[in-house]
Amino acid sequence: MFNNQSPGEVPMSLQEESPYVRTQDYVSAPRYPTPSAASPGIAHPASYTYGLGNNDTVIVDAKVFNRDTHDFAEGDFICPNFFNRVDLGGFTRRFNVSQWSYEMRRQAQSVLPFLSLGPSSCLRDIDYLRNQGFTLLLAIRSRHSAHARLVSGDKAAAEAGIMADTVDVLDNQELISAFPRAIRRINDHLAGVDIDSSVSTLNGLQQKSKVLVFCESGNERSASVVIAYIMVMLNLPALEAIHTIQQRRFCVSIEDPMKRTLAAFESILSAKRDVERVKHAIPPRINVPATLAPPSPSPVLAKKRSFQDHREDYHAMDDEMEVDGDEDSFVERKPNAPFQDRVV
Repeated sequence: MFNNQSPGEVPMSLQEESPYVRTQDYVSAPRYPTPSAASPGIAHPASYTYGLGNNDTVIVDAKVFNRDTHDFAEGDFICPNFFNRVDLGGFTRRFNVSQWSYEMRRQAQSVLPFLSLGPSSCLRDIDYLRNQGFTLLLAIRSRHSAHARLVSGDKAAAEAGIMADTVDVLDNQELISAFPRAIRRINDHLAGVDIDSSVSTLNGLQQKSKVLVFCESGNERSASVVIAYIMVMLNLPALEAIHTIQQRRFCVSIEDPMKRTLAAFESILSAKRDVERVKHAIPPRINVPATLAPPSPSPVLAKKRSFQDHREDYHAMDDEMEVDGDEDSFVERKPNAPFQDRVV
């Protein structure tokens, strides 16, 4: 072959005078663009990239990840005292991108130490669920699958001795209203709000909470819930959240309709953040001394009218209308003489 080519390379023009010359080095995994400006609560190293390398994942600074920096009020996505109940180390741990193989699509991948994403087929291996330490199996399914009982973690959870729950939606459009409920369900489990969830026992040992979010394939509906979760908890925009999940589970496929749903959810989160900022910006009311302003008079409650009062008003109105009608009939009438002389 040619000198500038490897033995397996053939020029596209099939001419010896125009050998193929590489202009750049190729890698085995895609490199996504560098993320935008750092979001609140997220610390990005200088060498941060969405690709291969040591500094390639979201790193959350534990010093700034607390109740004060969380953009949303307690009750929307987290329970009261969430940051005191949950080990924040699960949000600050960093993962490196691993090599992806086609067989990994049948398994669950860890997004955060306490949160994994996978297909429903991985629930068949009960030993796998136990070894991974899952304590909650959260199914994201359509209502048609719910009626047919096609996607459910109840049986596997009963065999493994853990919990199972579902979030049923009519279609992907309804997911935008189900995101807050699914996010709150995950956080309630982490905080130990649900029964026997925060710390379960396995062979006499304490086991921390760990959630597996799954759907039929683990690539779209359940992936969108996990994307929405890190959008809320890590303050990431939709695009960066999608890229982050695709790093952990390379087979995730987010189509354009789902991207529009996530973009709409991002707009809702932005509006919620604006409302919370306004609430914090309004100064608290100061109690004014009583000497500076006269006390407001106590409200006087009006006496409730009885049925007899209504009847009297009704009869008085009828009498008034009759008198007025009689007077109106004589207004235009000319006075008549008592008699007239007959003309002879």
